[in-house]
Amino acid sequence: IATATATAAAAAIAQSAAAAAAAACAPSAVGGVTASTAPPAEELLPPIPTEDSLPHLCCSVCLGFPESEVLQCCAGHILCRVCYERICHDETPKCPTCREPLDLLKPIHNKIAEESIARLPVACHNEGCTARLTRGSLKQHLACECPYRAVFCKYAPLGCKWDGFACALAKHEDRCKKAEMPGWKLLKRVAAMGEAEKKRQAAALAESGAMRSVVGMLEGRCRNIEFTSVQLHKCSTHEHIGGMPAHLVSPAFHALGFRWKLYTVAELGAARYSVVLQLRDCRVPLPADFFVLRGQPLEAATKPACCSHTFAVRNRASDPTLLAEGAGADALADLETLTLRIGLVDKRSGRLDRGFLGQMHHGYGNDDDWDDDEAGSQHGSLPLEISDGDYSDDSMDNWR
Repeated sequence: IATATATAAAAAIAQSAAAAAAAACAPSAVGGVTASTAPPAEELLPPIPTEDSLPHLCCSVCLGFPESEVLQCCAGHILCRVCYERICHDETPKCPTCREPLDLLKPIHNKIAEESIARLPVACHNEGCTARLTRGSLKQHLACECPYRAVFCKYAPLGCKWDGFACALAKHEDRCKKAEMPGWKLLKRVAAMGEAEKKRQAAALAESGAMRSVVGMLEGRCRNIEFTSVQLHKCSTHEHIGGMPAHLVSPAFHALGFRWKLYTVAELGAARYSVVLQLRDCRVPLPADFFVLRGQPLEAATKPACCSHTFAVRNRASDPTLLAEGAGADALADLETLTLRIGLVDKRSGRLDRGFLGQMHHGYGNDDDWDDDEAGSQHGSLPLEISDGDYSDDSMDNWR
């Protein structure tokens, strides 16, 4: 009897459990949504912190989270590496918040802030990826782990143009037709790649050759070397240099004891952009080398312009020296202003300039090693005695 009773109780419990399970699985219209189609409850995730919620971990200048290094002033105000280096280019670097001086040689790192920022949660930047990461692991995830990062087929060197998400890469490579390319096609592709590599090497060699020319000018025998930065502006349409219309022109600047002007010439038909250096006041022949470099970040591709020229009374302007060509020349031709840096090398024979030797000029004629004739030739053979009639503006500019 006891065994039969226990069996009946167990059967009743099993029946009740089955009925409960069936009721749970049965559709029920509550609020217009059946239980079988209701979405599962999403896991509650903490919100991603922003700069507004954690201002004490933000850079004092750009107001964003520092990406890698976190620097600070002696008072604890946070700066990112980019803003810190930009402030250090000032004449007197100071913290923008408390105006305390910054030590350029011993920057202060805030390790606690670096670790705190590295542990902040962040979402993946790639659309479609739902991974929740930390700022410290985001870079590694975007580079190697994210299934929605942009990748190329491994047979791209053989001509495959497929690109897509990393999650679809394996499926494509299994059926990529370039994997079954015959030998003669492979040899043809390798030959084309070799020609392209030769062209790249030739371009790199030409660029390095221009830099070697600059180094050669600096290493060669000379009397003096001066380097200056000039700002060029749009010139009038009637101004010409070397028989060609000038595009930009700099104000007159002083170097090597003379006055100079720098012009740019745009040859739109030939897609060439060149520079021309003009000596404003010339009484004796002046052999000189000069090189021109860009003085501001530019999207246009430029190369160092190097030239050797002997300036004289009837030949005061140098030949046009190429600065950019092709698309770079077209981009420079659209500019209204341009900053360039020019180095001038005095190639005249004679003793080295005192300033070039790091010595001070104390005047002419009272020095045992420096006579009046050498001093006059040092500064363009200018007269040491000036009469009352020579004090005009042009004469004083030439004397300077």
